Amino acid sequence: MKMKFGSIFLILIVFCSCMSYPPATFVKTFDEPGMWKSIETKDGVEKAVLWRTIVDALTQQFDLEILDKDSGYIRTSWKYTYIQQGLVSQNYRSRIVLKFVGDDWKVVQVKCESNWLESSSFRGSGWVLGYDSKLLEDVYGDLQGRVGRIRR
Repeated sequence: MKMKFGSIFLILIVFCSCMSYPPATFVKTFDEPGMWKSIETKDGVEKAVLWRTIVDALTQQFDLEILDKDSGYIRTSWKYTYIQQGLVSQNYRSRIVLKFVGDDWKVVQVKCESNWLESSSFRGSGWVLGYDSKLLEDVYGDLQGRVGRIRR
């Protein structure tokens, strides 16, 4: 009986260790990863200043992968982030996508794309699309404070 219980316990440990779970801030999406949030830019700020301010803000946390100043588009590289107790995981990654809207750049849109590598003995493994709600709010709040228009 003791041997049987030990075998079942060992199987459960192996089974549970093969499964991974996304952080609580991960929001699964079905069609397009991420969710766009818009920031109305301050009046009277030149495009060059807006661009430099956004680039400076993003490079504090991310490596930039694509920068197209003419179209006003920026995408960071994937950043593998911690999901619990400060541990970095290869199963969870996020990046920021940003674009200025229109020729006058009065609006900047930002989104966070996050992927969680689901690994399950039942379904195999694959990247699940979504976004990280905390990261999106953090980046949005930072950019809003730097380039956003103050509402009255």
